[in-house]
Amino acid sequence: MSSNVTDPFLILTILFAGFILSFTYLKGKIDLSAFLASGFVGILTIIFLGEFWYFIYVIFAFFIAGNLVSKYKYEIKKRNGVAQNIRTWRNVFGNGFSAIIFAFLYYLTHEKSFIYGFLGSMATASADTFATEIGEIYEKKPRLITKPWKRVRVGTSGAVSIPGFFGAILGAITIALITLLLDFYHNFTNSEILITLLLVFAGFLGSIADSFLGATMEKKFLDTHLVNFFATFFGGAISTMFYFIL
Repeated sequence: MSSNVTDPFLILTILFAGFILSFTYLKGKIDLSAFLASGFVGILTIIFLGEFWYFIYVIFAFFIAGNLVSKYKYEIKKRNGVAQNIRTWRNVFGNGFSAIIFAFLYYLTHEKSFIYGFLGSMATASADTFATEIGEIYEKKPRLITKPWKRVRVGTSGAVSIPGFFGAILGAITIALITLLLDFYHNFTNSEILITLLLVFAGFLGSIADSFLGATMEKKFLDTHLVNFFATFFGGAISTMFYFIL
């Protein structure tokens, strides 16, 4: 079933998305390329998810929460040299392209497991963002995930910390709770608790994969955005796989 373009809720959603993107662009948080790429991702999400188009609100939640957590204690991050710069289309690609792949797979097959893949990839993007933004504040000497006995400077690719782990869980919970609220309204699944736990689990594992890829591949074979892409795809694949198990 396709999305109904005359649905008032869908029309309001599109207007809301336009407002959020315009506001963020005018505030200098994203550049024009990110503005256009984000709009493109939103349109594809609505088209590919069809009757489940309302899960675009998961992307909204990530977009808003990610911007808020990046502002948290910004001066400390700036002083430490790890503050995030203006977002470009590369950030949109790294965090959102795998979700579009899962949405497209659903569009082709109407296999519900790929909706879980879409949600799991967004849970991973949120978990990784929160882990980075929180870990950079509360841990001065994180450890390298591949060599946990080794201390590294804040901002090092593959660096992990206890505060960062808690941040990852919080980021995944953010997406899981939005999914849960949408599920209560639309009755997507009969296992609300299971899908919530699944997304937290997949998001956390995806953030761990991001750290591992960052430590082993980043600056050698992959850049930050490709690392994010593969990690979010991994989180989505975990969700897809567990759909069949659960």
